Amino acid sequence: MKIIVSFLVLFLCICKVQSQDLSKHHWQDRLILLLTEDLKNENFTSQLEELEIGIKALEERNVIVYQVYQHQMKVGFAKDAEWKVATNLYKKYDEKNTPFEFYLIGLDGKVKLQDTKCISIDKIVDLIDSMPLR
Repeated sequence: MKIIVSFLVLFLCICKVQSQDLSKHHWQDRLILLLTEDLKNENFTSQLEELEIGIKALEERNVIVYQVYQHQMKVGFAKDAEWKVATNLYKKYDEKNTPFEFYLIGLDGKVKLQDTKCISIDKIVDLIDSMPLR
């Protein structure tokens, strides 16, 4: 019985560690979440290219980009960055069940923009600059 309880506790700890908690960014960073079912999805690859063009503007506005591929995630644009398990992140934001979803999350943790198509860097920057805490 003790073995079963110990195993259960260990399993729950591992599951908790594997989930990605975005609350650490609350009131510090804005987030862009790019969710995709396919890393070759045209909207996903176009959005990455668009964001890379405006990387300096995003850094000035304290924006962190999360790439979320099915139940994995990585932060930023590095091609060789390691994918980490992020089951809860994908479940929480995959609302529309589409091949690609874009989310801009403000400093307050609320979704400011959501779309299933590529968003221009100009539109993202303009929206952030119109926010009261900018």
